[in-house]
Amino acid sequence: MKHDSGQREACKRFIIDAARRVFDEKGVENTNMDDIASAANYTRRTLYAYFKSRDEISLSIFIEDLITRWEEQKKKLAEAGTGLEKIIKWAESLYSFTLRHPHSIHLQLYWDLKGIDRDRISEEIFASFEKINDELAEGLREIFGLGVKDGSLRPDLKIDITISQFLYSFRNILNRAISSTYSFAYFDPDEYVASYLDLFKRGIQNPGGN
Repeated sequence: MKHDSGQREACKRFIIDAARRVFDEKGVENTNMDDIASAANYTRRTLYAYFKSRDEISLSIFIEDLITRWEEQKKKLAEAGTGLEKIIKWAESLYSFTLRHPHSIHLQLYWDLKGIDRDRISEEIFASFEKINDELAEGLREIFGLGVKDGSLRPDLKIDITISQFLYSFRNILNRAISSTYSFAYFDPDEYVASYLDLFKRGIQNPGGN
């Protein structure tokens, strides 16, 4: 049975929304196509009529999350002055987004660990991912570059290395902050994140600057 483009997009939207709910309930690693099909009240075969793989569904969700989160972050960035202040606003906004959309950080860590298998993702969806990912990366480069220029960050900062280290470490901090699994000690999530950001800030700020 053929659908026009509007019907097809509506069905894809329904599947994505169902998958997002299952990811929140079961976790990314524990969710398979059968789980998504059941949540959408579709057959597994029907899912494959709209998506190439589970990875394609999860990447579609992740793209939407990145777009929404970046819009929120840009609003927060407008409230800050120096590059250093903008970095902290960027991070605090990501934490806020993570609290409201915990599946998003789990998807991020999933892609960090697994990598993206291009054979399981359509070119169209991968191109959408590249577009927003590049926009986010360039946005951070501009913020760090501003910080070096305005004197709030260390002048000897290697921006791309620092951004990479910041992103990979902060994502794991966020995951630990919102996790309910066993840890050697309990930490208040807000304090846990704030403490990390304070340490990071001390490491990158220009001692003689703003």
